[in-house]
Amino acid sequence: MSNTQTKMRTRAKHPQLLALVAALAVAGSSATVHEAAAQRSDARPGGFGSSDTDTRAYDKHDFSGLWSRSPQQLGQPACPECGDPPDLFPNYGFFGTPPARTAEGERRFNLNKPARGLELGSEAARKRTDLDIGFRRAVLPAFGNDPEMRCEPLGLARLITFSGGGANMEMVQTKDRILQLFEWTWESRDIWMDGRKLPKVDDYLPRFNGYSVGKWEGDTLVVTSVGFDDRQWLDQFGFPISEQAVLEERWDRPSPNRLRVRLKLTDPVTYTAPWESSVKVWALIPKEAMAIAGWSGLLEDRCVPSDESLFNQFRDRAAGVGKKTEPAPQK
Repeated sequence: MSNTQTKMRTRAKHPQLLALVAALAVAGSSATVHEAAAQRSDARPGGFGSSDTDTRAYDKHDFSGLWSRSPQQLGQPACPECGDPPDLFPNYGFFGTPPARTAEGERRFNLNKPARGLELGSEAARKRTDLDIGFRRAVLPAFGNDPEMRCEPLGLARLITFSGGGANMEMVQTKDRILQLFEWTWESRDIWMDGRKLPKVDDYLPRFNGYSVGKWEGDTLVVTSVGFDDRQWLDQFGFPISEQAVLEERWDRPSPNRLRVRLKLTDPVTYTAPWESSVKVWALIPKEAMAIAGWSGLLEDRCVPSDESLFNQFRDRAAGVGKKTEPAPQK
């Protein structure tokens, strides 16, 4: 008997089975449609949804390409979920709900004077008592001590959570690691995928971007990093981070043109509980869209100390810092 005859007989003997298979296929397709619709309905700043309507097949384990949190600046469709919640938080940051700080964490926190957030003592700051004081203590930049204002390295968490103009990055995947390249400050980091273990923090010099290893859990890339230089800030609001901190990143690609991450910081030196960030989302940018005069790729958007120093001179004078006091005229 031929294969064709065998298939025909099987179909004739089991019509109920065929009907069930067909029903399950329709149900699966319907569930996918409903899931996509639910994702789009939650496509908002800080949300977990995706506004991407692209239905092409794609590899969920392929993160390679150019990505941006401000795709509209590159002539691409708006991505509402790519931003941070403007109605909840000023500017950009790690966000989520900051846990209580330890005594040491509070000491370090008070040493940091951010210039971002709601101005300390302002009416807006007094009204937003629902926000941690870290978001309500901004001073004039001339009186702040943000490491970024001296062109010091931002550190890993701050690089990842950066948004706004120039919030672009590139992912390059090789056999044994993933390279993450950031446009702002022209920084990079390695995610090692070769099975190596994390180093013992006390045996290695701390680094601003730490030491990172990654592994796949289903379609989620789980990255764990340790060994941070504690001179960095967690974000632009001056939340501290210690050399004993562990940062976990959970990356996934929910649709062809979206990449997102959730971060969790565990730092018992500084915080009394783990701290989970808000969701961060990037949009995939076509190579030809991220180009100037035909040259495609990330811009070399460095923080140049001499340039920053010159800018800071004007900034400080505007705030009355460093002005010479003229002697009073004699009568």
